[in-house]
Amino acid sequence: MSSKKIFFIDFMRFFRKIVTKGDSKLSKQNISTTVSGDIIVTHLVGNIKTDDVYEWFNGFERVCQQFISEGRKYKLLVDRKGYTPNHFSVQKVWKEKFFNEIILNNSKAIAFLLEEGEIMDYLQQSNTKEPVRFFDDYEQALIWLNEYPI
Repeated sequence: MSSKKIFFIDFMRFFRKIVTKGDSKLSKQNISTTVSGDIIVTHLVGNIKTDDVYEWFNGFERVCQQFISEGRKYKLLVDRKGYTPNHFSVQKVWKEKFFNEIILNNSKAIAFLLEEGEIMDYLQQSNTKEPVRFFDDYEQALIWLNEYPI
């Protein structure tokens, strides 16, 4: 009798990570913020440096402050699908800027657009806040925000 050892390798998980990382690096940089009705759509996509985060935040904050000064609430679509920080400090700066109490307190709902994968799965499972959702599809995020009451 021969004894054979069987090894299981999760190739799909391995390749998914490669494809996701590869797709992210191919994303063209976009650090813009636009408005459509009561929805603010902000993009932080591509190979991002710390200076890019500061530039992005200046435009994003300006748009949010316009709503706040008019006493209006807004919904946020935060597009980070294809976001590739060029250094660990970039993520730290993004968190410090984005998780701003004034900006978040004036938002009614937040949809994050992220790469499909383990991080998004974890965030979806651990999220306990009703007005916050995570998506990998832009259209689904927009539909959810449009249907969310203001």
